[in-house]
Amino acid sequence: MDERVKDVQVWLNQTYGKVSGFKKAPENGQTGWPTIYSLREGLQHELGITALAEGFGDSTKQALSTKIGDLKPGYRGKIIKLVKGAFWCKGISPNNFTDNFDSDLTTAIKSLQEGAGITANGKLTVNLMAALFDMSAFVLIPGQGKSKVRQMQQYLNGKYGDELGILPCDGIYQRATNTALIFALQKAIGVAGANGNYGPGTVAATPTVSEGASSEVVQVIQYGLLVNGFYDGDCDGKYDADVTSAVIAFRKFMNLPPFTGKSDLSVIKGLLTSNGNTDRDSIALDTSAQLTDKDISNFKRYGFSVVGRYLTGSVGTGESKRNKYLTSDELERITDAGLRVFPIYEDGGYEIEYFSRNRGYQDGITAAKKAAELGFPSGTVIYFAVDVDIQDGDIEGTVVSYMKGVIDAVKLSPYEPGIYGTRNVCLHGEEVGMKYSFMADMSYGWSGNLGFRMPTNWAFDQFTEYPIGSTDIDQVAASGKDAGVNKFSPQLYGTISYREVAADVLKGFGKSVSAEFNKKIELVDIPSLKISVELVNSLSVADESPAITISNGKLDSISFANWLQTSGHIKGNGVDAVVNEANKVISSASITNGNVAIEASINNSGESKLKFIYHILEAKDKQLDNELSVVITVTSKPTDLFTGTKIPNVDVPKLVTQSQTDQKSWETLIGFSTVVAIAGVSIFISGGTLSVLLDLIPQLFTGLLVG
Repeated sequence: MDERVKDVQVWLNQTYGKVSGFKKAPENGQTGWPTIYSLREGLQHELGITALAEGFGDSTKQALSTKIGDLKPGYRGKIIKLVKGAFWCKGISPNNFTDNFDSDLTTAIKSLQEGAGITANGKLTVNLMAALFDMSAFVLIPGQGKSKVRQMQQYLNGKYGDELGILPCDGIYQRATNTALIFALQKAIGVAGANGNYGPGTVAATPTVSEGASSEVVQVIQYGLLVNGFYDGDCDGKYDADVTSAVIAFRKFMNLPPFTGKSDLSVIKGLLTSNGNTDRDSIALDTSAQLTDKDISNFKRYGFSVVGRYLTGSVGTGESKRNKYLTSDELERITDAGLRVFPIYEDGGYEIEYFSRNRGYQDGITAAKKAAELGFPSGTVIYFAVDVDIQDGDIEGTVVSYMKGVIDAVKLSPYEPGIYGTRNVCLHGEEVGMKYSFMADMSYGWSGNLGFRMPTNWAFDQFTEYPIGSTDIDQVAASGKDAGVNKFSPQLYGTISYREVAADVLKGFGKSVSAEFNKKIELVDIPSLKISVELVNSLSVADESPAITISNGKLDSISFANWLQTSGHIKGNGVDAVVNEANKVISSASITNGNVAIEASINNSGESKLKFIYHILEAKDKQLDNELSVVITVTSKPTDLFTGTKIPNVDVPKLVTQSQTDQKSWETLIGFSTVVAIAGVSIFISGGTLSVLLDLIPQLFTGLLVG
């Protein structure tokens, strides 16, 4: 918490809290948009604006323009206190929080101006105020920003800040920077009414330049190569051999023949926009239409050889609704004509609320089943669509979770997962393990495309749309990573109901009841030992515990033994006995493939709690049609449970006492409790009793070396 920021927040609420339309700032000492909005609304009130709003729009700028000339050294008023408050929130010290325009404020203004790359004269302007009353950063963001990108941002501010406004200078290539680069190009080539949009006038005026040239256009090309990751030299406007090499590399990466060092429309627009030159040639397309022989003939005539088609679903509503799913007959006609196919899955995904891990898992299963029915061969990449412009801050909790669910489902099938979406979404997909990306670059105005580079795993790039005959198509560039498929062999792809598996789990525990999810069922409930089971229709996540693989109905004994040895300090040939007991639990649920994670804790009274979280991916050699976790919780108090029972090599009371202060003793007790818990669950499944457990424990520990 920053006390100075909190002072600003408290003052804002005390001063403007009763003003109509003012939204109070959180008094937490943390700068964020709510505090910035409160600062803006306070400023609007001081400027005489009655309809307060969160933005810093034209009305605010117009009202400020009539006042800005008065805001100079010696001026006193609440506006100055708001300005100083904004500086504190920006992380630039004005040295006090008064209403006086003093020399300290002048110093703070100069600091902001220097960071923004504009003349540091200590004077407030409308554009500088807009940048100040904002969350934009003017320092290099550690771990994210790049110094050369920041230098570019400062250059653009210095040259075009009066026209464009003052842009962030944080070293991160983003939408505002991208727009400014296009604006700089327009200025350099003399486009009337430059606005940062690469429209028809800019397309028509875009020149072709090559090695030996020296101009502002070349500097824009250098900046474009820099932010796309192809150039790290000086951005001095000189088209030298290094620039030529970078252009060739960019052409090859984007598949923009001819692979020369010249920068033409395809290169320049490709560097500055997501859709690039929309008149360029390509070999691929995608369409939601179920194709006729005439469609296929037309596609061949246009030079297309790869077609993207949807595995399932329909498009349109009401009378306009029609099927979009690929059929076996259609596949035969496409391949007989010599064309290849790549599969797309989209049965939703137009709104952010659609995306979750569970939805991804279900979509992965559905897509794999349909691909198998149509005969797509092993190794085919299925592209899962994220057809919405999700903001960067929302991707992690929605689309990333969705993609992880897809990956978990598809990895059990013969296929590979791919992603369709904005550049930002696809960059996240590349990071989490999507094999290839299908770019939604045609939507060049989407925030997820502006200011983001192309992922290295791109296979297809959708860049324009038009009809061929009466059929609408999206033209798609191809990198060559995915050639599409032209040979098909339909196959069965069986799944098993997760509810059926859940019921089998309960039967294995002697509970012939209907499966209820997210509800604990007590199996053993005595003072010294409690065992419960809970069914969860998602993949529960354990706290920092490695997942031990279950494959072909057996636990990975090596990994489990390693966990016992490293986390529980248990060694010896008795480990095999513990693994065998754990496998009895797996067998009771007919788990074929999955994993198990272990959570362990001990409280101050010596009570241990072990959670075994079984993620069931396949049962009875079939993939589940939904996510399923079985959480077994074993709570025991060793000092009570084993009173009078001799445990070889273990002084239980002493171990419990030492575990409160000694890490090694704590880990040893965890290992000991794990053995007890697994044995207890196994015995219960087999119909045994507590006395059987007490008799078995000494046998399990015979030969174990604890310590």
